[in-house]
Amino acid sequence: MPGSNIKLRKVEIDFSDAKIHWSPNEPEFSQTWNAMSTAIPYLEGFLIKALRQTKEHLPDDLRREVDLFISQEGRHSKVHIKFNRVLRDAGYDIEPWERKLQADYDRFLKKGMKFALAYGEGFETFGPILSSFFFEGAPDLTTEWDEPTCYLWMWHLAEEYEHRHVANYAFKELYGDYWYRIYALWFTSVHLFSYQLRLANLLIRQDLERGLIRGRRASRLRFARVTARLMAYMLPRVLFVCHRRGYDPGELPPPKNVMAFLDEASERYGVVEPV
Repeated sequence: MPGSNIKLRKVEIDFSDAKIHWSPNEPEFSQTWNAMSTAIPYLEGFLIKALRQTKEHLPDDLRREVDLFISQEGRHSKVHIKFNRVLRDAGYDIEPWERKLQADYDRFLKKGMKFALAYGEGFETFGPILSSFFFEGAPDLTTEWDEPTCYLWMWHLAEEYEHRHVANYAFKELYGDYWYRIYALWFTSVHLFSYQLRLANLLIRQDLERGLIRGRRASRLRFARVTARLMAYMLPRVLFVCHRRGYDPGELPPPKNVMAFLDEASERYGVVEPV
């Protein structure tokens, strides 16, 4: 099983010098992912609850994988919470959006274990694709790896590749329902990425009003361009790889430089040995 390589890295990032616009030439790209960062603590909390409730129904080896998955996602949530304070301190009004998202996830949990796990599997399907986008598909947008917020996303998405198989294997073990998986994949896509793009639009609009981004028309064009670029990268992979009946995320090859990045992160921050 590919999960034997999952490691619990003790990543801590100091955001005291973090930039809001951490992709210098594309502030709209930065705000698009800053918007997603606001969702992460609630999303990860939901994923942890969804996977935790499956554990007693899984075989021992997969149960161990779930524990490692939960530990990684918990660390992601903790570090994103630190960055989200930077957004609040900079004057962005993100609390109403966070409250609405938390209410959504509370409601989704009440739909039952199958839906919650399928939603989690849907989001995790995008993990290795986004990892590949950041490491291979957008080198011009993610050049400053030492910038705290850029590093946050490179680390987070590298680990998304590392634990890419866990939710998928758990769903297959318990349900194996192909059409329900596809339904949940698209439900998750619409729910989460609409949140991301709508909030990003608000953050960008606030930047324009405050003079942090200049040129409304140029900003709209950049936002449309980076959004279209991301969609053009993701959609073929979702449609022609992830929709296959025999789709196995464990077989996906690592994006370029991902494993070297994870090795460097392990050395820099240390690794927690699982109990």
